[in-house]
Amino acid sequence: MKGLFQPRSIAVVGASRDEAKVGHIILRNLMEAGFEGKLYAVNPGLDSVLGVTSYSLVEDVPDPLDLVVVAVPARFVPDVMESAGRAGVTHAIIISAGFREIGVEGAALEGRVREIALACGIRVVGPNCFGVINPYHSLNATFTSLYPAAGGIGFISQSGAVGSTLLDWSREVNAGFSAFVSVGNKMDLVEADLLPYLRDDPNTKVVGLYIEGITDGRRFMDEVTQTVRDKPVIALKSGRTTTGSRAASSHTGAISGEDDVYQAALEQMGAIRSSTLDDMFDLLQLFSVMPLPEGDGLAIVTNSGGLGVMAADACSDSGMRLARLDHSTVTRLRTILPEAASTFNPIDVLGDANVECLSHTIDIVLEDPNVHALVVLTAPVDMVDIDAFASTVAERAVTATKPMVAAFVGGKECQRARKVLYKARVPSYETPDRAVRALGAMAAYVRSRSMLEGTPLSASGDRELASRIIRKALAAGRHSLSEAEGKELLQAYGVAVPQEAVARSVEEAMSIAERIGYPVAMKIASPDIQHKTDIGGVALDVLDRRGLEACYGNILSRARRNAPGARIDGISIQSMARGREVLISAIRDPQFGVVLSFGMGGIFVEVLKDVTRRVVPLTEKDVNEMIRSIRSYPLLAGARGRRPADLVCLKELMATVAVMAVENPELMELEVNPVMVGEEGQGCIAVDALVTLRGDM
Repeated sequence: MKGLFQPRSIAVVGASRDEAKVGHIILRNLMEAGFEGKLYAVNPGLDSVLGVTSYSLVEDVPDPLDLVVVAVPARFVPDVMESAGRAGVTHAIIISAGFREIGVEGAALEGRVREIALACGIRVVGPNCFGVINPYHSLNATFTSLYPAAGGIGFISQSGAVGSTLLDWSREVNAGFSAFVSVGNKMDLVEADLLPYLRDDPNTKVVGLYIEGITDGRRFMDEVTQTVRDKPVIALKSGRTTTGSRAASSHTGAISGEDDVYQAALEQMGAIRSSTLDDMFDLLQLFSVMPLPEGDGLAIVTNSGGLGVMAADACSDSGMRLARLDHSTVTRLRTILPEAASTFNPIDVLGDANVECLSHTIDIVLEDPNVHALVVLTAPVDMVDIDAFASTVAERAVTATKPMVAAFVGGKECQRARKVLYKARVPSYETPDRAVRALGAMAAYVRSRSMLEGTPLSASGDRELASRIIRKALAAGRHSLSEAEGKELLQAYGVAVPQEAVARSVEEAMSIAERIGYPVAMKIASPDIQHKTDIGGVALDVLDRRGLEACYGNILSRARRNAPGARIDGISIQSMARGREVLISAIRDPQFGVVLSFGMGGIFVEVLKDVTRRVVPLTEKDVNEMIRSIRSYPLLAGARGRRPADLVCLKELMATVAVMAVENPELMELEVNPVMVGEEGQGCIAVDALVTLRGDM
């Protein structure tokens, strides 16, 4: 990507003498940024623009070109790209709009440009993009004058407007950039192509992503995960309330929107997800200038007890904890602070503290080995020289070996103080909770980075038998398996299921129940009824022949009444399984592939929504986190004196379901619900299986 981020020569195609034209603005911005390489204009009607020699075609430029910036109407872009190909150009930024974003005709034009770029070996950013910035290379190949200072933020944005907002903010708080890319329509270069450059760039300290959609989810995950091992990745994914377009038939499919999968994937990669622009700004600024903490122990120094309490409250919500100050630290603080001051964390230096007192307090607290991060909170009281306070905090923060931030909480009185901190590139926040939340994200990144390693879990089964079961259903024109077929599929991979048989009469049902042994479960057997409970097609804990006879008739009548037209093969008689009910399912996501879901099972999963997800393949760490992260985990761990559930067997079953979905690409959804998990050593039994097959296979 050096030809894109560090070009030696650039031609601006569409450069114009009209100051309102995008081509004129881009050429002017390149010159004002101080670009030191060779610069050319391409416009057939002009001999020069802004003193830069202009040529009719890209191929007419006499010297080799690394980069062309294209700012001409969309219909002319194919000709420009062909000319660039003949000139041997390696990279292009297509600013021009009027492609896929306007409809079918634009999409066809974009496809033509893609074919030309591929044939010519040109890597393309855009079209319909904002451009590329690299302050360390004096490069501003955009149409904005919001050129940032050099710094540690590398940012990739799918929205030019969001990128412009970020650049404007950076100038206010003096946050510096190492690189900025607006990817636009992502015709060619996508986030996964650009991340390796930012990962290897020594100037980049933190990577920010604004995402609207990802095309190759697996590749994106691989690149982000590799980046997170070296540098934090902060992602803002828009469209949180958009549900997936897939029609889902399983319980987990019904409650799994597109955003749920993105959330799971980002967590799995170790990326930090921001929910708002404010949150992203806070984190980018902090990670770009401050060292990483060695732990989660937070110290709070404040001239206001109330602000200290607010920050302490924010700790539990942010994954931080109040550091327990060393005895020697408390003793030293008592020698410099008034008797009324608090020498325990939060440390309240009182409202009339002077600069010298604050300075010594910060020095002492930072030396405490139990303190891993520090936040200084200041309220604008009349006894405090707030500007001097800000200067003292800035001096200490820029030399600190631990992350240190400030929150000068107030309005007009605090604006000057914040500017002092911004000038020194010290993160400053308007409220205590924002400061603590940002530091909490730092500590969370350190924890997640250490947990990224792991070997993918495996499982074995009779893949040929599974394939035969699936092919039989597809050959019959069906896109779902019956419960019996679903259980056969599970058994092909060694999953335990209840003893069962389908009865077509009351007499046959009694015979089966006698053979299996009471109590039994009874379920309507129909390839057309997926959620049997919803239509009254299930009876549990049937204890004897009399109960079985009554339930048989009731189930049949309810099924015929509530699902008229459904094919009924009989009633399945099954042995009753005991244990704690959980759900395990695998859904094939169009971006990320197989996604495994886990939660407490049964008929209320859609109501409780106590479900967690991970993108396959999974490591043992992933599975452990999935089990422990649901709200109902104490029920599995052994609450109120109960023995723990057989978590070893549960983990093996989760891995098996994940492998089944990967090895059988015809599966769209595979939900095992409920799984009855026995106590330790008693194993798991898959009571029901709902399988949906892909319609395009």
